[in-house]
Amino acid sequence: MSASRAWRGAVRSPWCLAFLIAWVALTAIFGFRSNELDKCYFKGAEAYAVGADPFAPTADGIGLWRYPPAMLLTAAPMAWVPGWMARVGWGAVLAFSLIGSAWCIVRVALDGVADPRERRRRAIALLIALAMAHQLILSPLTYFSHDLLIASALALALFATVARREVSAGAALGIGAALKVTPGLFAAMLLIERRWRALLAMCVIGAALTVLPDLLRGSMSGPLVRSFATMATGAADVTTAGGGLWEPWNPLAQNLSATMTRWTIPTPPGPRDVNQHDWSIVHLDAPTRAAAIAGASLLVLGGAISVVLLGGRSGRTRSALSRLNEWGAIACAMVLLAPHSSNYHFAIEYFAIASCVIVAMERRDRIMIAVIVVLALLGLPSGRDLIGNYAVEVMLIEGKLTIGALVALTGCVRAAILLRREDANSSSPQSATTA
Repeated sequence: MSASRAWRGAVRSPWCLAFLIAWVALTAIFGFRSNELDKCYFKGAEAYAVGADPFAPTADGIGLWRYPPAMLLTAAPMAWVPGWMARVGWGAVLAFSLIGSAWCIVRVALDGVADPRERRRRAIALLIALAMAHQLILSPLTYFSHDLLIASALALALFATVARREVSAGAALGIGAALKVTPGLFAAMLLIERRWRALLAMCVIGAALTVLPDLLRGSMSGPLVRSFATMATGAADVTTAGGGLWEPWNPLAQNLSATMTRWTIPTPPGPRDVNQHDWSIVHLDAPTRAAAIAGASLLVLGGAISVVLLGGRSGRTRSALSRLNEWGAIACAMVLLAPHSSNYHFAIEYFAIASCVIVAMERRDRIMIAVIVVLALLGLPSGRDLIGNYAVEVMLIEGKLTIGALVALTGCVRAAILLRREDANSSSPQSATTA
């Protein structure tokens, strides 16, 4: 009886209505326009279904599948249903991921906030962050990309962490790592915080999902895990492995190493107007460039780890806002340190933007306000229909998304410092005596 009542309550929830609206809207607007489903998901699913190697290069030299083997489990059903049904079903998956992520983030942001005015302020902050990040969130929707699945896995892990459900949090992070690899950075957080149960769950679930596609239907050319490792580690041609998108100068590549490469090498000749101008900041030889990229990557990794360390070695006493900030910092490191990050990979930056907006509104810190101003300017509508193709390409060449992620990571570090000071002041003997 109670289960039936809970089910009726869930169906009547505004979140259920939001899911239905998102499902219909996403499928109708993007589902039948996306080429990503045709050229990647459908073909990869078909190859996997017949036991072929989806990582094997095709006649054009580009592999059908460019994601970890576990992601095949989400695409495999598409091989057994008509194309229109696959699009509608995938739209439901993305809508559920989108609304589920929003539900988790809202619950975390409002956790422990009893004052109605403070709750309204937090809700407004989340809406402001949504407006600032709307382009980042719309991008994977436009491509009907699986990146929202990664966001939902991280959001679920965040919610479970705040709820102190360690095994569930680790399992969600394991799912994310199996689907994308870069969420594996959260393992360092679990290790620093000595959250052994969550770390064990993450490793077990991640490993199980990675080998499961081979166990269900192996490739005739060998283990899928080996094929993916060969591609990902660069033993195969990196351009082929990246689906033609991993060339260092390609403006679509917004990861840190790609953007720094465009900053430090002459713009190559080409037929487009943007190729007629040298957009580099400085010309560096290959060894110097590699050293600069390595140093910058270490700074990014150090920034993310510092946010974790500022919360203390024990993760049990952290506030929900501190957790959201921690997730935002690691999400920024994920997209910056990945071997390839395109525009539709940056939706997870919302964790960082939401944290920065909340802290800026509640602490009125000048540095945080400056971070928000920069992020707001970078988040202004900049579609090709609005400002033209040339301006959009120039912004991508100079690393608009890369700069945004670096600024957001800087904001997370500053927010962690402010939250640490606040915790120290509230726990000091003087404050205790005053109270």
